[in-house]
Amino acid sequence: MSDYAASEFAPAGSISFLIDDDAITYSISGRTIRIKEGERSGDTVVRLSRQAWTDVVEQMRTFINLLLSDQLTFTRGSYEQLADWEPLLRYQHAGIPPYNPAEAHFAGRDPSAVFTLDAEDNELTAQLRTMGYLHVKSVFELDEMEMANREVDRLAALARPDDDKSWWATSEDGTRTLCRLVYVTLRSRVLARLENDPRVQRLGTLLDPQLRAAPDRMEGSVVLIKVPGNPSGLSNIPWHQDCGMGGHAIMCPAVLVGIQLTGSDASTGNLQVIPGSHGQAIPNFKNHQLAELPVIGIDTAPGDVTVHIQDVMHASPRPTGAGGRRTMYVTLYPPQLREYVGPGQAYNDLLRNRTEDVVPTARNKP
Repeated sequence: MSDYAASEFAPAGSISFLIDDDAITYSISGRTIRIKEGERSGDTVVRLSRQAWTDVVEQMRTFINLLLSDQLTFTRGSYEQLADWEPLLRYQHAGIPPYNPAEAHFAGRDPSAVFTLDAEDNELTAQLRTMGYLHVKSVFELDEMEMANREVDRLAALARPDDDKSWWATSEDGTRTLCRLVYVTLRSRVLARLENDPRVQRLGTLLDPQLRAAPDRMEGSVVLIKVPGNPSGLSNIPWHQDCGMGGHAIMCPAVLVGIQLTGSDASTGNLQVIPGSHGQAIPNFKNHQLAELPVIGIDTAPGDVTVHIQDVMHASPRPTGAGGRRTMYVTLYPPQLREYVGPGQAYNDLLRNRTEDVVPTARNKP
């Protein structure tokens, strides 16, 4: 498992799970995870149902998802200790390695490299596989972005809180502010043409030609509208993986193609990424550890495109200046997503209405 278990990110002590009437305890000895069936004397003790435990083991839900839905409790310890254990448990259950920044190797590639569409697919793919993201400049013409922005203006004027077609934040002065439009290609032919544009399809399928956009589910293609200041709500999003609430088994490796309708930099709250962090379980980083990570901020011009794998560690921080960034994200998913998520649904909808009939087991799924 590399040297993660002996690193500063390794959890301390032991953890027990009380699963209905059963119990299991995990501890670390050197670089080995030790498992004791029936043991319940861990330094941290977590109680949850058999179904919840199965969901965790099969990468359908994460512990933070269970915590927020009141489906686990602590007999001893707290969520902080459980979060410290999650990367090792994901490795134990699903073979997903814990991310250790000290072991990131980029094979001589530049994390800040910028490409054009003239690059060969194998070169673009190698960069995306290595870093977890890609920046391609001048993919779209300025007049294409101007036309798209006029459509965003039109949809924004129609948006209302609780319309199921938009997200809203609360500004520091207490006013509601639009921060995201969802299902945009179902309501705009102009934006639908972008979603289906051969340039988007090329960049979105570099990893896998079977990946497809889902315009009618998972909130479809969306437009992020970066709100200035420090509003409450889901405008400024801290470090995360897009499967951080669950669904890794059926959604990954989804790819997000970000069409830059406006330029972006720190003043507008640009996309930030941790190179080489995709395909791994992210530790419960403390603030001082976060400050030491190799952060790349992607500055873009209108018409550029960013591509990122959904489980690369990334953030959309507070703008340092006026804000206002607009990015249209087209997400391309593996085919199995449609076995679980129907039209008009998002993955979290299924979790809120959790039954075995709604979300079948992910075991042995491709």
